[in-house]
Amino acid sequence: MKLFLKALLPLVILLLGVGIFVYLVETKPVIEPEVVAERVWTISAIPVKIMDQSLDLALFGSLKAARDVELRSLVSGEVIEVGDNFREGALLEKGELLVGVDPFEFQARLDESDAGLQEAKSRLNELNATLRSEQAALNRDREVLEREVRNVERAESLSKSGNISAKSLDDAHSALSRQRQAVELREAQLDILKARIGQQRSVIQRLDVGVRRAQRDLENTRLRAPFRGYLTEVNAEYGKNIGASDKVARLIDASEMDVQFLLSDSQYGLLVANSAGIIGRPVTVKWQSGDAELSFSGEVARLSSEISSDTGGVEVFAVLKASDNIDLLRPGAFVEIVLSGNRYTDVAKLPDNSIFNTNTIYAVNNGRLEPRKIDIVARDGSDVFVRGDLHEGDLVVTTRFPEIGQGIKVEVR
Repeated sequence: MKLFLKALLPLVILLLGVGIFVYLVETKPVIEPEVVAERVWTISAIPVKIMDQSLDLALFGSLKAARDVELRSLVSGEVIEVGDNFREGALLEKGELLVGVDPFEFQARLDESDAGLQEAKSRLNELNATLRSEQAALNRDREVLEREVRNVERAESLSKSGNISAKSLDDAHSALSRQRQAVELREAQLDILKARIGQQRSVIQRLDVGVRRAQRDLENTRLRAPFRGYLTEVNAEYGKNIGASDKVARLIDASEMDVQFLLSDSQYGLLVANSAGIIGRPVTVKWQSGDAELSFSGEVARLSSEISSDTGGVEVFAVLKASDNIDLLRPGAFVEIVLSGNRYTDVAKLPDNSIFNTNTIYAVNNGRLEPRKIDIVARDGSDVFVRGDLHEGDLVVTTRFPEIGQGIKVEVR
């Protein structure tokens, strides 16, 4: 019996263990698999607008006067008059007086030159009168010569018939010879008179140059503004002796103003490649003065002759158009410039961060991303002009994230 119980006990324990195991297996909780929800990405997007657009260039530059000249005295002497506006910073109109030099010596020189000219003209008139008198005398001498020729012809005819003596014939020949000599002498005198008249006319021309030079020197005693502008570097005053070519002041043109700015190599190449070129392109210039902002329009007039090795670009000069406020501008002012760029037809303007792999954008279609192929036409700073598989109103993703791809579910905010 004891042996039987010893043999039965392990079996009972084993069965009990199996029973407990089966119970635990049967009664364990069932874990249902969890369904993973699809991730929705929150993105930003912009609508596509397809239209003709210009790639305007935002630049900076400075103002320069179209004309900036040093005014110098053209004659020497004492300053006896100064203009009412002859002071630093004054705005002078064209032709307005700056300074006047004592004109006494210049007026005296003009009077002397004019008197000499009038004397030479009177001498010419005298020679012309003598010429006319001599010409009339020559005509009379020639008439006498013709009669003497006829007398000789008659005398020779009568001599052949024996009606006159040989002495009468010789007297006729002598009279003819004397008259021919008188005509030749008168003709020589006329040639001399004509030469003297030519010389006198040259004298008159020389004296006339002297008169005009003296007249110009007299006019130059009053220095006037050659154009409308601002006066600076004033260097003359009442009572001061100035010499010819001494600097009196500097005049800066107030009617015409240029703006100078720099185009980079890439910007220059982009504009040159376009059929419109660069010369004549419109520009808008903005000058910030305190709280006020003044705006002016103009156009490109010229380019520098070479690319600067220091700046690596091309200097451009634009001329501002006349306006009511252009008098407020001053050379050297720092200004903002908008240069009208190339015009592109049927393009969309997108931010640069919406372009993936240089030629792909993602459009939102029914809440999911759809890749589209595009071509970049031009760049404008952080924006690009593109053409391709785009339609008006398409929403283009502007948010970048590593998992972006076709079919990704998104929510636009």
